[in-house]
Amino acid sequence: MATILEKALTQFNARKATEETMINDEFKRIAKTVLYGGYFLVNGTVRIYPLEIEFYLHGELESDRKKSWMTDIKMIHRNYKDKEKTPYFPKKGSLYPHTFGVDVTFENEEENYRASFLIREYLYVDEKERVKVSNPSFLWEDLFGYNSFSGNGLQIKWVDDEEQVKEPSINTRKNLNNADGTPDTKPWRFTKV
Repeated sequence: MATILEKALTQFNARKATEETMINDEFKRIAKTVLYGGYFLVNGTVRIYPLEIEFYLHGELESDRKKSWMTDIKMIHRNYKDKEKTPYFPKKGSLYPHTFGVDVTFENEEENYRASFLIREYLYVDEKERVKVSNPSFLWEDLFGYNSFSGNGLQIKWVDDEEQVKEPSINTRKNLNNADGTPDTKPWRFTKV
């Protein structure tokens, strides 16, 4: 049975949007699910509760270049000019660790776009501690670093645990500029309040 996060990611289709406000609304819908709908459970003992996330969207079609909201040059997992094509992740909800942290992806190969959210802040909870982590690159360690391929290996799953949904705080993404050097103003960062 699909989790509420899987359902939210599956319902997203960037190609249905005719303007940026429609994408903003869709990202807000997903953000509410991520921030108020559950947590990641690592090997049955560690819980990771996302507290702040920011979205990325990049269309791979030439016509997408005309829409600023469909051309995200900061999207890491995408095709680059004059380089070998980057394959799409086979499933929505793939975890993609990279230099800046860990993305949860919801790409669509049939519709030729990449979409993901970076977990910028999270609450780490195990039987000994409860720590708010504000460095997204630490998520690598908290998801993958304390586990081994021996025994039962690594298991990460989303657990539905809905709480009262509030309106998340909405802001621009951190430290991002457009191709021309101007600050990126997409309101695609959401914080749990």
